[in-house]
Amino acid sequence: MTPSWTAVVAGSRWMQRVLVVLCAIVPLLVVTLACTPALVVLPFLPAHSARATAIVRQLIAWTRTALIASRSR
Repeated sequence: MTPSWTAVVAGSRWMQRVLVVLCAIVPLLVVTLACTPALVVLPFLPAHSARATAIVRQLIAWTRTALIASRSR
């Protein structure tokens, strides 16, 4: 039995979401790995913990954006 048109469309939306998340997560992981040395050192230096907090907040915002943007509308 051949799949119905709606099943094909629903399957393609699911696959599109997976591809968008994968394409967005790869650069995010590269940035996170690049920021790791700063996140290890900055909290221990006086007056630099605010920078470490800003970096973590930005990484969280990028992650949320990548996941929210992948949702089907």
